[in-house]
Amino acid sequence: MALADDILSGIDTDTLDNIAQQLGIEPGKVQEVLKDSLPALLGGLDKNVQSGDGAASLASALGDHAEAQPLGDLGALISGVAGSGILEKVLGGSTPDVSQAIGDKSGVSGIDVEKILKIAAPIVMAFLASRVAGSGKADAGAVKAEVEKANSTAKSDAPDLGSILGSLLGGAK
Repeated sequence: MALADDILSGIDTDTLDNIAQQLGIEPGKVQEVLKDSLPALLGGLDKNVQSGDGAASLASALGDHAEAQPLGDLGALISGVAGSGILEKVLGGSTPDVSQAIGDKSGVSGIDVEKILKIAAPIVMAFLASRVAGSGKADAGAVKAEVEKANSTAKSDAPDLGSILGSLLGGAK
């Protein structure tokens, strides 16, 4: 199963409803934004692993997330504290533009999309870590391969959004 599919299926209805209630957004819209945010996050990760030490840096970070259970602490997840740092590393200064592009597609404000991105980022890291790190340190080559595969699949599942996000993220694969 593709990483994006694993992530989406890992978020049950109760969790989705709780996130929606906390943010004041319809659950269907939250789910749509989550689905649309995955190509952005995976595209940003893909761009990062292409740089010199990007894959090694991500592998190290994933080692820190190998045992993470972000859906187990919704309060911390919804606060966006962990997600803010991840977003800064993954999307950098493109976060507002990416949020607006996803919002334009889904009919949700860019500000609300950014809140959902802050929730999605630690979830993506935890699921990616479980794939490549297991319970230990991830190998940079395995991380790069998994991110490239996940990004390619996510973009093919959302080609219209993938091309928009690719231009915003500097032509990420």
